[in-house]
Amino acid sequence: MPEPQSHQTLIAVLAAAILLLPLFSSAVVVLGTRRLLFKGAGVLTTAIMAVAFICSVIILLWWEKAGSPVVVNINWIPISSTNAAASGGGTAWLPLGLMVDGLTVAMLVMVSGVATLVHLYSIGYMNGDKRYNWFFAYLSLFSFSMLGIVLANSLLMLFVFWELVGLTSYLLIGFWFEKRGPQLACKKAFVMNRIGDAGFLVGFGILFWKLGGNILLPAVDGGIFHVISAKIAESGHSITDPPMWLTVAGIGLFCGAIGKSAQFPLHTWLPDAMEGPTPVSSIVHSATMVAAGVYLTARIYPILTPAAHLFIATIGLITLVMAACMAMVMTDIKRVLAYSTLSQLGYMILGLGVGSYTFALYHLITHAFFKCCLFQCAGSVINAAHHEQDMRQYGGLGRKMPITATCYAVCMLTISGVGIANFSIFSGFYSKDGIIAGAVEYGTAMGGWASLFYWGPLIIAFVTPFYMARSFFLTFTGKPRNKEIYNHAQEMPKTMIIPQIILALMAMLASFPLWFNLIESSRTAMAKAMVTASGFAWVLPSDHHGLALGYHTVHVVLLTGLVGLLMIGVGYVIYRDGLKTSSKIAALPGIKLLHTWAINKFYFDALYDVFTIGLVKIVAIVINAIDKWIVDGLLVNGAGWATKLWAFGIGRFDNDVIDGLPNGAANLAQASGELLRTTQTGRIRSYLMLLFATAIPCILLTLIIVWKVSANGN
Repeated sequence: MPEPQSHQTLIAVLAAAILLLPLFSSAVVVLGTRRLLFKGAGVLTTAIMAVAFICSVIILLWWEKAGSPVVVNINWIPISSTNAAASGGGTAWLPLGLMVDGLTVAMLVMVSGVATLVHLYSIGYMNGDKRYNWFFAYLSLFSFSMLGIVLANSLLMLFVFWELVGLTSYLLIGFWFEKRGPQLACKKAFVMNRIGDAGFLVGFGILFWKLGGNILLPAVDGGIFHVISAKIAESGHSITDPPMWLTVAGIGLFCGAIGKSAQFPLHTWLPDAMEGPTPVSSIVHSATMVAAGVYLTARIYPILTPAAHLFIATIGLITLVMAACMAMVMTDIKRVLAYSTLSQLGYMILGLGVGSYTFALYHLITHAFFKCCLFQCAGSVINAAHHEQDMRQYGGLGRKMPITATCYAVCMLTISGVGIANFSIFSGFYSKDGIIAGAVEYGTAMGGWASLFYWGPLIIAFVTPFYMARSFFLTFTGKPRNKEIYNHAQEMPKTMIIPQIILALMAMLASFPLWFNLIESSRTAMAKAMVTASGFAWVLPSDHHGLALGYHTVHVVLLTGLVGLLMIGVGYVIYRDGLKTSSKIAALPGIKLLHTWAINKFYFDALYDVFTIGLVKIVAIVINAIDKWIVDGLLVNGAGWATKLWAFGIGRFDNDVIDGLPNGAANLAQASGELLRTTQTGRIRSYLMLLFATAIPCILLTLIIVWKVSANGN
């Protein structure tokens, strides 16, 4: 057997193990939760997740020896297919299986690695919770669902795991369902994701309508949508005249990403989801679930038209600008990180829209490491502060929690993209700079210096280090603003500290070209498939900034790398004494209006309450009135009363006529009998008297008749 093929077989086996191990651990915890020790679930699921991570690392090390994407297809359910029958292919099958390419390898290492560290972190954070075992069961099930999305080899399998991620995130966000906040947050997340998934189904349905069962065919060359793009080419369409239905289908599929990745206008669920435990925030809302939408957008790249790209870029731009404005004014430390997540996801979506495919997905990987670390640091602070999340109550905690403060600072520098010239030890510098460079040139092509695609990402590149510095200095530096919190604060257990250190290191190590090259290999394979698919190729926006890591335009580097340090310094000057200086700045006329809008989250929740929820309530009231007065009143209750009256009339007729005649005859016979019975006294004298009383008149009557007859005869 050739060596590349043997490596492909081994990679396929390891990929299957990575997918099934979290499902196995979740099942063990659920079935054996009454027998496991109280802390047994955490140790067991963490160990199994660590094995999955080791398998991912082995795939990473052996990936280059595989030679090509690894695709495993297993026939699952037979379906009829006219295309298959016409081509002599016989019966078509709905597939199950796995697909591993460069992007999949990078995602596997990231997802399994982050999941392992979150499991480890949760052992300390969830210690003492009454549903400790169930938390780890849900967490492992979520990891299984996310890994299923990464490894899906067909659109059908992708959709199944897509919905499983939504379900498990609902369970995790609402884990503390005794509280009102998590109850509302999990329902809001579920509904928002279902709205996005409705668009996903519309896009799915359009593709099925135009291409039939071909959209269910499994991947054959390392891409789910390569088969679909080839079928589109066979239908005779070209880039000079793209069909409208394909643009609508692409946007519809992207709507699923809008829901999962919390993009405008379905972004409001993500900050509210901070009501769940902090480990949930660190995995669901920074590294995995929200990454699913970006990953989906990358996978549907081969079928996106230029109009769809413009739509995607616009959504990403709106999200990153709006979320950054909100992150600057929030005082809840987890909500600051939540809006920061929204803004960074906006960067990723913008990057995909403008053609910076590789850098957008590279930022997805780097963001997973530093944002997961930031959430874990925030969780340590919240635990130390007795679950107080308001940064106005913090101050000086860096002296009590030096390791947590250091990890937070490293990730703050990473997300800020700090660097000098073309060099930085922080991965965020390379990933963000690539996106910004692409957006700048895309914006230049769209409208030059006046283009929002040009200025939006650049301005927010300055805002990001400012609001991250704000959160750092309010929390870890300055004088304690709450003595009780400060006096009781201390560093967290090793199970919470070690994951933070590893993630902070990974945020820097992710700057190595390894991750970039893995993602770039998937882009190259995808582009090649698009060009060679029956001569069909969409002319997508070019990368603009080149394919080699480290190539950036000079002005972008200067503006993002050095200005990041400058904005951190500005944050220190303003927030070193708490909110005294910032409150004065916020009171300025022009800034006050923006501050008011941002602190109220641009009134999106109010708009949804008034228009969406209010409209639903009005519709519900109208439908209730129709149901009560028409459906129930006229149809149901009216029919009931009519039936009752009809039954009453039938009953009267039956009683008075049908039963009345026999009963009347019987009553008459009874009355006659009663009358005759009065003559039966049992006394002979009475009988003789009655006989004579009856006989004498009869005799007299007879004599009279005889006399009359005789007289007439004479």
